Amino acid sequence: MTTKASAIVPGDVHTRAEIMPVFGGSGQGGICPSIEKQSVNLYSDPSVGELNGYYDGWLAEEDDLGPIFEYTGAGKSGNQTFAGIVGAGNRAILRHAEQNRRLRVFTKVGLLPNSGTKTHQFIGEFTLDALEPYVWRRVHGNDNKERNVIVFRLRPDGEFQHSSKNLIPAAPETTWELVPFEIVTAANFHSDPATTGTLPVSNQRRKKASSLKKAAENAATLGTFVASEEFNKKMSLRSSAAAHIAVRHEAELTRTYMAHLKEVGRKTGAFQIKVKGLTSTLRTDLYDATEHVLYEAKGSSAREDVRMALGQILDYSRYVRTEDHPEPPKRVILLPAKPDLDMFDLCKTYGVEIVYRSENGSFIGESVPTD
Repeated sequence: MTTKASAIVPGDVHTRAEIMPVFGGSGQGGICPSIEKQSVNLYSDPSVGELNGYYDGWLAEEDDLGPIFEYTGAGKSGNQTFAGIVGAGNRAILRHAEQNRRLRVFTKVGLLPNSGTKTHQFIGEFTLDALEPYVWRRVHGNDNKERNVIVFRLRPDGEFQHSSKNLIPAAPETTWELVPFEIVTAANFHSDPATTGTLPVSNQRRKKASSLKKAAENAATLGTFVASEEFNKKMSLRSSAAAHIAVRHEAELTRTYMAHLKEVGRKTGAFQIKVKGLTSTLRTDLYDATEHVLYEAKGSSAREDVRMALGQILDYSRYVRTEDHPEPPKRVILLPAKPDLDMFDLCKTYGVEIVYRSENGSFIGESVPTD
């Protein structure tokens, strides 16, 4: 195989020796940064990941922004980290935007004939998801020990190769487990000393907006309102800003309430849920393990947010069980301010309580524990 910079496109298969002159990196390791080529090359080998309790690949379930590729961070034993030498590769992914590097993903295909040299398919260029760049996940390694791993959520940034061979396997059965509580948000990402600035909006998201605009233009002869490009751009920025603010408020609200629970001696955690037939992993918000109370937090008390929280907590609570508490949990929606009065009636209809923060910072609701 001869390789030129312009020759490596999504779908192409090459050895590392052929990839390195083009995109840099190294001849081994999963996360391979390159200052010279302004690239962070991510190599995924399903056989290695499976042995260590995780899978990299595409989620079958897409959201409004399109597909997501999950990539597990570096560290084959113990809890993964962003700190020190051990966490250098994970930091390289986290900092890719501020360091002006591209995330490029490669998956193992096989071996060269009559050789032990691995071949890798180039999947494409990516950027971290703007609202949830990574999640903590509890996995069981080949040593049967539990540990926390960092799962990066990657969005395609341009052309990409999407193959069923790279899909994360669907869960064969529905399972749930209590895991340590962690908050990961865009707010954490931006305020963390490890990085500065903001995450870029991927080309894929921009392409979605363009296709919507084109559809509107094609329908213009039928009297459909056509929004200008500038209007779409402003609305996109406003929506993005509003989402970031809500996420930041939700994280701060949850941390504050969790601190209150710990002050009164409550043990906290979260539930990690895999649903039969799905490739994605669900994770609940705050869980009071002492009193068996499940909380779903929202960064806004608007009607649409309360309704969303209601649907989520009704869904998640079906799986929240422990040996000490085999019965359904008490369900509580946690809000930053008092919602409309009829929202209390709506939630009460479904056996869900509301706890909200007052203007003086205290929490109000029947489930709020006291000393």
